[in-house]
Amino acid sequence: MIEELVSHVFAMRNAAHTAHWATKSFSEHSALCSFYDGLIDKIDAIVEAYQGWYGLIGEVRILMMPKDDITGKIRDELAWIATNRDKIAKKNTMIENLIDDLMQHYSSTHYKLVNLH
Repeated sequence: MIEELVSHVFAMRNAAHTAHWATKSFSEHSALCSFYDGLIDKIDAIVEAYQGWYGLIGEVRILMMPKDDITGKIRDELAWIATNRDKIAKKNTMIENLIDDLMQHYSSTHYKLVNLH
């Protein structure tokens, strides 16, 4: 399950980066830059903590996600993470907290894209 999270986050990061290049809104441009920049650090922290506790993760599939409706995709991915959080964390509060931090990053970016344009 951790491998699926990594796949989703990498796909979201790439979609956000391409949407960042395509936007004509400075506030969206800035919010997306902060978002995709932060994703790698957050998923790296999750994977390293996970591997420290459970051992190396398996193969990560490379997913493609189009940049269209990036705000909706961020919300959808946040919902996916929330739905799968317990399966990914395996009742490990350390991993749960790191996933919560990732979810906060998605949620605050969604807020910025919807309300601060």
